[in-house]
Amino acid sequence: MVKTVAIIGGGSSGLCAIKACLQEGLEPICFERTADIGGLWRFEEYPEEGRASIYRSVIINTSKEMMCFSDFPIPEDFPNYMHNSKIMEYFRMYAQHFDLLRHVHFRTSVCRVAKRPDFATTGQWEVVTESEGKQEAAIFDAVLVCTGHHTEAHLPLSTFPGIEKFKGRYLHSRDYKDARDFTDKRVIVIGIGNSGSDLAVEISQTAKQVFLSTRRGAWILNRVGDQGYPIDIIFTTRMKMFLKNLLSPSMVSDFAEKQLNTRFNHSHYGLKPKHRILDQHPTINDDLPNRIISGRVLVKPNVQQFTETSAIFSDGTREDIDAVVFATGYSFSFPFLEGCVKVVENQIPLYKFMFPPNLEKPTLAFIGLIQPLGAIMPISELQCRWATRVFKGLNKLPPRQDMEADIEQKREAMAKRYVKSQRHTIQVDYIPYMDELACQVGVKPNLLTLFLTDPKLALEVAFGPCTPYQYRLRGPGEWAGAREAILTQRQRIIKPLQTRHVEEHPLAPTVPFIFKLVGAVAVLAVIFAYFPSGGQLVHAVPSRGFPTSLATTAPWDMAAQQVAIIGAGASGLCALKCCLDEGLVPTCFERSGDIGGLWRFEEYPEEGRASIYRSVIINASKEMMCFSDFPIPEDFPNYMHNSKIMEYFRMYAQHFDLLRHVHFRTSVCRVAKRPDFATTGQWEVVTESEGKQEAAIFDAVLVCTGHHTEAHLPLSTFPGLEKFEGWYLHSRDYKSPQSFLGKRVVVVGTGNSGIDIAVELSHIAKQVFLSTKRGTWVLHRVGDDGYPFDFSYISRFRELLHSLLPQNASSFLLERKLNARFDHVLYGLQPQHRVFHQHPTVNDDLPNCIISGSVLVKPNIQKFTETSAIFSDGTREDIDAVVFATGYSFSFPFLEGCVKVVENQISLYKFMFPINLEKPTLAFIGLIQPLGPIMPISELQCRWATRVFKGLQDLPPSTNMLADITQTKEKMAKRYVKSQRHTIQVDYIPYMDELACQVGVKPNLLTLFLTDPKLALEVAFGPCTPYQYRLQGPGEWAGAREAILTQWQRVVRPLQTRARDCPPRSSTVPHIFKVFFSIGLIVATLAYVLLSP
Repeated sequence: MVKTVAIIGGGSSGLCAIKACLQEGLEPICFERTADIGGLWRFEEYPEEGRASIYRSVIINTSKEMMCFSDFPIPEDFPNYMHNSKIMEYFRMYAQHFDLLRHVHFRTSVCRVAKRPDFATTGQWEVVTESEGKQEAAIFDAVLVCTGHHTEAHLPLSTFPGIEKFKGRYLHSRDYKDARDFTDKRVIVIGIGNSGSDLAVEISQTAKQVFLSTRRGAWILNRVGDQGYPIDIIFTTRMKMFLKNLLSPSMVSDFAEKQLNTRFNHSHYGLKPKHRILDQHPTINDDLPNRIISGRVLVKPNVQQFTETSAIFSDGTREDIDAVVFATGYSFSFPFLEGCVKVVENQIPLYKFMFPPNLEKPTLAFIGLIQPLGAIMPISELQCRWATRVFKGLNKLPPRQDMEADIEQKREAMAKRYVKSQRHTIQVDYIPYMDELACQVGVKPNLLTLFLTDPKLALEVAFGPCTPYQYRLRGPGEWAGAREAILTQRQRIIKPLQTRHVEEHPLAPTVPFIFKLVGAVAVLAVIFAYFPSGGQLVHAVPSRGFPTSLATTAPWDMAAQQVAIIGAGASGLCALKCCLDEGLVPTCFERSGDIGGLWRFEEYPEEGRASIYRSVIINASKEMMCFSDFPIPEDFPNYMHNSKIMEYFRMYAQHFDLLRHVHFRTSVCRVAKRPDFATTGQWEVVTESEGKQEAAIFDAVLVCTGHHTEAHLPLSTFPGLEKFEGWYLHSRDYKSPQSFLGKRVVVVGTGNSGIDIAVELSHIAKQVFLSTKRGTWVLHRVGDDGYPFDFSYISRFRELLHSLLPQNASSFLLERKLNARFDHVLYGLQPQHRVFHQHPTVNDDLPNCIISGSVLVKPNIQKFTETSAIFSDGTREDIDAVVFATGYSFSFPFLEGCVKVVENQISLYKFMFPINLEKPTLAFIGLIQPLGPIMPISELQCRWATRVFKGLQDLPPSTNMLADITQTKEKMAKRYVKSQRHTIQVDYIPYMDELACQVGVKPNLLTLFLTDPKLALEVAFGPCTPYQYRLQGPGEWAGAREAILTQWQRVVRPLQTRARDCPPRSSTVPHIFKVFFSIGLIVATLAYVLLSP
């Protein structure tokens, strides 16, 4: 009878092998060539020969409840997806709890494992090991090989012609550790498995450009499943496996692919493979779509050849590159097993992927030599439980011919199902394979018995996640805690997410069903028939302004000619152009040495100027944010990095010859009314350049300095901060995460900057805490089907629905949609207020950071100590640094008494014109916080302001303007939670239409439906892009119609960096729907016109 067992490898498989041997009364000795346990999951700064190697940031793709050992649950406060350091912590707890380390011989390599001469009768092995240069031989009754299949890098250089000439650096993903070496480089990652996509995403945070080269493409799954639960918890259930077995593989693939394409269209993103989703080991990555849509990662086809400085792809395109990372997988072999097994192209004949069938005695088994569609650790454990029982003689293997038949059957099934690849030789499906092993051991759950004896447990076993505890309910190795572990597994999933208490309140719809039904009918009625005599679709929100025809302010004697523009950011540039369009003479004063304002990155903050961090990507998509007569190039990414925005600004400035009107390095010191202002409306503008002051007279002034220049740092509200021994800074002073390496950091504030910085810091900080006073609703850039969220959401039709429904009903619908992505209560983010009561936050990566524990959401900070922060829930965390993302204040000290700003509140008509001036020759541009892109708004503000300056349009009397301002403030106070950021809020379409009515450029839907139905449908139901405000009236642009009809192509174009088979989406709604809707609208319009009195 077997007594001594040699275990080769002290990783996860080796640890559970030791435990399984001990439970069966065997005597294990584990040989580990390194100085510690952990195997693959132990990070080291440098790769070690003969050992798996990971990069610093690796987080496992299986959730903790699915990956744990079956009688040792992972602590409830551990994150669902664990960083490698947390996995190591769990392994150490496991090893200590079961006293495993005393059986491990560290720094001991296995040189040879050979059959003993009497193997046919004894099954014994001679194992030769080496430690500290000395070899020893010992006899063992059985051997468990636990070395895994990630030790030998597969680097097929011969398939990449020219690589020997390449002057840059290349390496295998096994040798990659972190992204610092790739800063500002152009990098190709070859391979789209889990490592390849992870590395492409991580490197893109520091590299100049990343190209992700794939031969076949891949289906991309995400860790964060529906409502924010781990994806494997949702899909790895016995019921889903039962349904899958009932349906054909094609039907299952159709369903799964449809779900994945709903999140983002794989065809548009250049990722869709020709094979079906079940035909390849899937890739798991939550961040890749966001990196692709923002252009930081470009998907490319296979590399055809390398030159000295570039790569040529199979589609003929060429890209200059500095480095190549080959994420081309691994090979495996077992040279220490002299002739006992044969590995050919990663194929090895093993019964149930464990036992060589040609041995006289079954005393050799391979553990963990599988690639599961699920967690590997429970599989390794169950393999060990079976193997040790076979070694002990408690279980028998079938005859050799039966085992070989089973091996051949599995090989044929694998070849039939999967695309040919080295990674598809050891594939197993989690539940079927676990149940196979469980049947051998006698531990498969008996559902019938459970339903008869314990229905509550039976329901969880049948319909809940198939967690490893199910295989401890009965039979050999039964664990008394298995039932409790299964019934409490959902609590352990939720626990690590609840680091901030949220008062859960039901977000039920506030209107009964009958109202919704009546509302739907009313919406259709309005669309078909409610056109006022002006021919324009009325917006349901009451106008905050007054028709131009009611204006009574008398025009001044001389229209403005000379206009001073303060600031050369986005608003300043379009102000220049609008002045030129109206025949005015602009002079722009820019205090720095370049254009760009907020969007120009500098290594160090400059006083009096907005400042951003290196990685900033805009949250408005290119088609929504562009200037209305200058589309952003089609190959620019949808969400642009600040460097791309600057490139666009330079193109705009050059195209319209704007720079000759800019005075750089010139600060505006004072803007004062001239003595004769009441009659002339003129201003004296005092500027300073190179230490010299100059004064000049201007007929009008446009203030384009924005509202991101003065950091709002409310230190007095954080007691004890003066004692804090770490360092703190405002987000304005944050530039990159490097100085936070290995630190524990609190980010205060959950606006866009706060969450962006928290996510970025989480990649290299030891721990990030995200502190929020109120919580926030988190939107995402990547909307349904992978289209930009704002491009899909900001449409006239949606705005009409929104205005017809009660605001609570609109909030309910959007909140339900956001919670379908991830439950904001579950993640500790849900605020007490509704989604439309606060400026939303946009971030795609935060849920993944929270579920993996790299970002912990915390409540408001109550006080600081010398080394820690104490939160309002009483918890305390040691911290090294604080980043205050607490927003900005704004003021205009150069405007001597002309306007008054109190707590970010300023009285401006339509957020532009001071009402106390005798002449309307001063306007503020871009001093708004829109629920949408700001640049088109600034442009339309400029178009209106310049026409007012020129005397082409008048403003209402000051009493009317004051009434409008008061009404707007009251609405804002009623709608938004009180905050400094909610004093200049505007809704995109309503505000744009308000401005457009003033200028006379609001699209005329009635006329469009009668004269150009195709365009009308896109204007009414498609995204409300800025081009709509160039279709008619002053500033009409001949290219506006074409720009609108081709906007979908420009959205898809930058995603198509790898050839695909499917045509791009070319319309907003299905064609047949469009036809019938168009006919209905025309008939309703004609009926209305004919029946009108």
